[in-house]
Formats: sequence, structure tokens, C-alpha cells
Amino acid sequence: MDIRKMRKFGWRSVQIETRASMALFPMAWGFLPLGFCCLMWFTGASDEFIPWFGAASMLLMLMGGLAGVSSRVGTLNASKVGVALVSICFGVMVWALVAQDTVSVPFGLIYSAASIYLLVKALDFIFKDGGYVFEMKWDVKEKLPVDALIEWDIKSTRFSQTCMAIKRFDGNSFVQIYGSVQGESVFLRFDVFGCQTREQFKQLDFGMDWPEFRMANLTQEE
Repeated sequence: MDIRKMRKFGWRSVQIETRASMALFPMAWGFLPLGFCCLMWFTGASDEFIPWFGAASMLLMLMGGLAGVSSRVGTLNASKVGVALVSICFGVMVWALVAQDTVSVPFGLIYSAASIYLLVKALDFIFKDGGYVFEMKWDVKEKLPVDALIEWDIKSTRFSQTCMAIKRFDGNSFVQIYGSVQGESVFLRFDVFGCQTREQFKQLDFGMDWPEFRMANLTQEE
């Protein structure tokens, strides 16, 4: 599908705010307590505070990760993003185990470093996305034309600002449809995630009967 054809069927491009700075700020602070953990473990000074600093580091990293995810609806549907956030959450538990002497400090440091690496790769994946998001005006009373969606996973035919339908191409690439409300205007959004170039976009098989969506749009406008 070409972008120009989508405009022909009534869809218009939408610019998405990445919020990269909101994600990087808490993450940058998160490296500080982790650095203290390394220093205290190496010198043996105040080692009773190591688990607390380690847990604080993971919490700050989690805040950064959630800020990055919030910049795009449905990013948690990407396996890479979900695994990274789960590993960071589990990192807090790891430091609780360190406090109980169940696991060693070196294990906590290695696990934290690996989790942060996964989070950085996930956020890089989010922020490097091509941002192919489109929308058309919609009526909240209009149901999603499911007959026009081939091999899609339909979540809800009623208008919703959460995912209404999704089609996966692989674990980190998918397209989803969800609702958006801007002031008094209501839109239906078509969001392609995990697609970085226009060539990739053209090669994707969305499995949609575009004219039927166009007909539904024209009907509700009348």
C-alpha cells in the first residue's frame, strides 16, 4: 500500500511526539545509584546500602522505560519492548534477593546491566520507528467494519481509545487500529509499528478492504 493511496481513501498522516527526553532523563539518573553500587561493592564501604541503591536504579530505569512506551499507543505489543520492561521490573526483585543474601551482589550488577541493555535496545527500536500513523474522522456510534479486515485479531468493534484490532507481521512488527479523541473531534487511527522505511511500508500486506472503510467514513459524514 502506498501512502498516497491511503490519502485517497480518506486517511491523513499524523505526527507522533516521541518524548525521548522524558525517557532519557530518569534513565540518566538511574545510572548514578548503579555506579554507587559498583563503587561500594569494589571498596567494601557501606555495603549494606547496595541493595537499596540497586533497587532505586531499577525503579528510575522503569520510569524512563514507561515514559518511552507512553509516547506511542500499543508499543507493549512488541515483544522486544515487553521483555525489556519485564526484565527491569524483575530487577527490583533481584536486588531484594541481594538484600536477603539469596543471590550475590555481582549477580545483581550483571543482571541490572543486562536489563538496562535490553531497555536501551527497546527504546532505540521505539524512537527509530518510521512513525507511520494515519487517521480519519469517525463516528463513535459507527462499528468497526470487521468484514474489511482480513486475518486481523479483532478486540472490539465499538469505538475505543485502546486497541480495537491488531494484525501482526512478526513479534516486533504489527499494525493496529484504535480511536483518538481530540477536543470535540473523533478519529479512527491506523498505526503501523516496527516499520522504519517507506519501502518496508509498501511491502506490508495490511489485509484491508480500503474502499469499505471509505464508505463507512462517507456514510457517517452524511
